[in-house]
Amino acid sequence: MFFSDAHCLVTDGGAALAGDQERGDYLRLARGVAARHGLKLPAYALLPGRALLYFVTPGTDLRNVMAEFRTGGLPGYLTGRCKYKLLQPERYAAHLARFIHLEPVKAGLAAAPEDYRWSSAAQYAGKAEGPADKGVVLRFLDKDPALAREKYLAMMAEPVPGKFWRPFAKNRDAVLGDGAFTSAHSPHAGPPGIQL
Repeated sequence: MFFSDAHCLVTDGGAALAGDQERGDYLRLARGVAARHGLKLPAYALLPGRALLYFVTPGTDLRNVMAEFRTGGLPGYLTGRCKYKLLQPERYAAHLARFIHLEPVKAGLAAAPEDYRWSSAAQYAGKAEGPADKGVVLRFLDKDPALAREKYLAMMAEPVPGKFWRPFAKNRDAVLGDGAFTSAHSPHAGPPGIQL
């Protein structure tokens, strides 16, 4: 499931992330782990009880990466609470970033995505600096970075159809892509992965 330039959503339920101190510690740890393993972090949101992390891996097994969180100094961190979704980036990168950025709004933690301190949404909106590798997502929307950013912000303002929400929200491992992508990358035999 993990190969060079694999785009993955990691839903980490191992940390409580109840307050600003815990979320700050978690984000510092995530940035350090990403740097050590050569991962890109295009989008993230740290919510009470779970973290949503969009990683692009150079081939590193993300299960090994997430095991480092247990030894990273996070009090009470519980291993084995992660779910992984591999996705076909040209089809899903922008939808995944939108899903991550809208989750704090859906959870009632902020009125607008860019208002939530513990997500990368404000970085996409140009209202904050931070660790998000925005170009990973925006390049799929337009070659011109300014136009890509405008398209992403317009997409964020649109109502999200359920079919673009459900595949990311389901609490199970999955491969998201067209039939050829899921056949090539699914670790399970059976029907093709989820398609939009």
